Amino acid sequence: MAGATVIKGKRGVLALVVGTVGLIACGALLLTLAYRHNVRIDLSPQRGYTLSTHAKKILTAVGRDVHVTVFVRSEDPRTPILKDLLWRVGRETPRISYELVDLNRSPARASRYGIDRYGALVIESGGRRRDISSPSEGALISAILDVTGDHERIAYFITGHGEHSPDSTDRKTGYSTVKRTLEEEFFSVRELPLVSKGGVPADADLVVSAGARKDYFPEELAALRAYRDRGGNLLLLLDPETPASIAGLAADVGVVPLTQVVVDPERRLAAGEGVTVMVSGLEPSFLVSGTLEAPPVFSYARPLMVTDAGKDTVISFLKTGSSSYPAALVPGGAGAPQAPRAPLTVGAAVMRSTEGDARRGRMIVYGDADFATNGVIDYLGNKDLLVNSANWLTREESLIAARQQDKERGREQFFVTAEQGSLAFWLAAVVQPALFLIAGAVVVARRQRQ
Repeated sequence: MAGATVIKGKRGVLALVVGTVGLIACGALLLTLAYRHNVRIDLSPQRGYTLSTHAKKILTAVGRDVHVTVFVRSEDPRTPILKDLLWRVGRETPRISYELVDLNRSPARASRYGIDRYGALVIESGGRRRDISSPSEGALISAILDVTGDHERIAYFITGHGEHSPDSTDRKTGYSTVKRTLEEEFFSVRELPLVSKGGVPADADLVVSAGARKDYFPEELAALRAYRDRGGNLLLLLDPETPASIAGLAADVGVVPLTQVVVDPERRLAAGEGVTVMVSGLEPSFLVSGTLEAPPVFSYARPLMVTDAGKDTVISFLKTGSSSYPAALVPGGAGAPQAPRAPLTVGAAVMRSTEGDARRGRMIVYGDADFATNGVIDYLGNKDLLVNSANWLTREESLIAARQQDKERGREQFFVTAEQGSLAFWLAAVVQPALFLIAGAVVVARRQRQ
């Protein structure tokens, strides 16, 4: 009996050891699988722990090796955030490698790079270098584009006629956020006073007219038409107040801006005015609108009428809702409907026909210029719409995608239309209380019967 007991005891110990080893092996296997196949659910308002579609698209297209050197301090609270960002970037492509260097422990190396601050990144590729001091997804992707891109594109913004200025930081009228975002997309943004004798410079990849309030001189219009006809790319942002002479640049190629304002009672923002609408009619087959993850918001938009453009190709890719209608612009708002309710075009693209080997120019026309001002460009799909338009016009389709949205920390920002707001009211204030009332009445009736 004693011998049997000893044998059973040894078997029990052996089973315990085997079970423990097996449990540890299973845990190690799970950890390995979790590390190699990491799945995240990002519930933060800014989606700050997930790379945007735009970033992923650029990273997967990187064609040369890039090395990122990060100078940090181990006690710095920003260090884990930097590590996480670089880890996410490195997972998308083997072309990008990174190294974290403690600035306090390697002062000689920092001095060799000319770095004297914590959190600085040095991005290098093929002998080219770019330094950034405020690392973020947008800044890092911009730096990678800089050191791997073939050439910098030049975008000229016309000035001198009341246009929105890319150097202005005013929330209501400034375009400084547009400038910063375009620079992150490897554009060089410059102002263009057309009144100069040189006309449009030969190095212009894109010319932007953003909400002009005064007529262009005949020689300025001639310079723009000459640039367009020789294969140049134009982005026209037109408000209802934009003069007819400038609107004529679009009318020449089959996009006629009407002297009215768009009103959409159903797609207007909840508790807002009817002229501030969520533009939900996005053409999925067109690259600029088909890649938007959220609709843009336009205010006091001008409807566009697409006509026969001859040999040119015109695409109506941005439309309002079916309940919208054009109205006369009156002081303080819009007047009575001037046409039956129907979807109205507020964004159109034109691909010019060519003669022989001439370059085929492109043009995009929007019936609103205010959607890109500093105060509202981060709303929904506004920023993506503007920047994707610039990339499409300059034939950089690989850069067209949805970007990370900037949101105020600690507060979720969302937008609902008047139709959605009305539905929420009826469900929360009428239907739900009515269901509870009916349920209560049924319970009372059953108890009385018993």
